[in-house]
Amino acid sequence: MNQGVLEINDCGLRVFTGTDEILESPGVAVVENRQILVGTAALMRARSHPTQVNSQFWRRLSLESLKSDNARCRHHADLAYCHLEEIARHCDLPGEIVLAVPGNFTREQLALLLGIVKESPVNAVGLVDAATACIGSCAPRGVQLHVELQRHQSLVSRVAVHEQAVLDMAETVSDAGIQSFLDAWARVFTDAFVMQCRFDPLYSAEAEQQLYDMLPQWVGRAMRQGEVMAELDDRTAKVSLRQLQDASTPTLSRVRALIDNLAENNSVVFVSHRWAEIPGGAQLAERIHLLPHNCVAQAVARRWEEIHGDAGALRLVTALSAAPAGEVAVQVNSAAEAAATHLLFGHRALAAQQPLFVSWKDGKLEVTATPPHHPAATVTNHAGRLALRVDAGARLMLNGEQIAAPVNLTAGDKIGAADIEDVITAISVEHYGA
Repeated sequence: MNQGVLEINDCGLRVFTGTDEILESPGVAVVENRQILVGTAALMRARSHPTQVNSQFWRRLSLESLKSDNARCRHHADLAYCHLEEIARHCDLPGEIVLAVPGNFTREQLALLLGIVKESPVNAVGLVDAATACIGSCAPRGVQLHVELQRHQSLVSRVAVHEQAVLDMAETVSDAGIQSFLDAWARVFTDAFVMQCRFDPLYSAEAEQQLYDMLPQWVGRAMRQGEVMAELDDRTAKVSLRQLQDASTPTLSRVRALIDNLAENNSVVFVSHRWAEIPGGAQLAERIHLLPHNCVAQAVARRWEEIHGDAGALRLVTALSAAPAGEVAVQVNSAAEAAATHLLFGHRALAAQQPLFVSWKDGKLEVTATPPHHPAATVTNHAGRLALRVDAGARLMLNGEQIAAPVNLTAGDKIGAADIEDVITAISVEHYGA
C-alpha cells in the first residue's frame, strides 16, 4: 500500500505520494444555494462573489453555526469535509496518509479534524506536527524556529532539538498571511494602473478577480527581473520590485518581531518554501534556512514508523528522533558574518541598489542592470542586505555547491557556474569618516 502525506495549511492543502507533490488546493470556498465550490475553482471566483466566500473554515475549524441557505453548509466543519472530498475527486490518494498539521490547532480542532477525516476518503494512519517533523529531520542541536505562512496568519513554532525534536510552543501573527500580502500588492498595482493609464482595476468585480488572478505571476516576474509590466484589460502599468518590497515590509516586520521574541542567540530560523515567493521573505531573519517545498513529505518518509499509529485512535506526534548531529548540514547565514553589500566582478564593485542580473554567454559570466533574455539569477537589495534568487532550471553554484533556493549573501560568498572560470564575489564595503 503506497504511503503519503496530507499537509493541512489553508494557503493550500497539499497531497504527497511518497515525496512527490501531486495536488495543492487552496482553503477557499464559495457557498451558493445549490452548490459549494472549494479549492482552486472557488479561488477563481472569490473576488467576483465576495458575499459568498469563506476562507476561514480551516483556521476557525469548529461546529459553530454559519448563516447559509445551503443545507450542506451548517458550520466550518462541513466546508472542511467538502474540501477533503474535492481533493479526493481530483487525485489518486495514497493508501496510507499521515496528516501534517499546524501547531496552532487546538485539542478540540484536532479531535474534530480526525472525526471529519474518518468520514472522508482519506485513510489517515498518522498525525504529526508539521514544524516538528521538518525541523527534526534537518536541524542542528539547540532551540530552533519554524516559520509557516498560512492564508490569514503566520505561524512561528519553537522546537527544541537534542536527541529528539520536541515542539515547545507555537504562536501566530494575525493578519499576516498570504492574503495580507496579496491585498498589499493589489493596492500597488491598482495605484500603478490608476496613475499610469487612468484605469481602476477595482471598478468591477470581474476586473478585480482578474487582478488577483494575475498577482502571483506579476510578483514572481518582478522578483526575477526587478520590475514587471503588468497588463490588464488592454492596459499596461509598470511596477518595480522595490515597490512590492515596501508594500510587504509592514507585515514582514510583525513576523520578524515574533521571531526575535521566540529565538535564542544561536537559533536557526527554518522558513517554509512559501516565503520564497514573498518579496523580502528570504530576509525574515539573520540566521535563516529556506526549506524545500517537499520538506514535510521527506521528513515523514524518514520517520514513518515513529509517526504511524493506530487508525482507530491517532495521537498527535510532537516529538520525533532528531537527525544525527554528524549528518546535519544546513546553509545558514550567521549574524556574526558581514552582510554582503556589493558584488565584485572583475574590477568593478556593483552596489545593487537596483536588482542585478547574473547570466552567462559564450562561456563567460555577465552581471547587468537590465534583464537579459535568459537570466540565471537575480540579486536584490533589501534592508541593506543582498539576496540571491536563482531562476528555475539555472545551474548556478554558490561556494562550489549547486543551489536552487534563494539565499542571503554574506561577504566572501562566490557565485559561479560549472565549467566557467569567472567568479562573482559578494563583498562588504565599509565607510569610514564623515
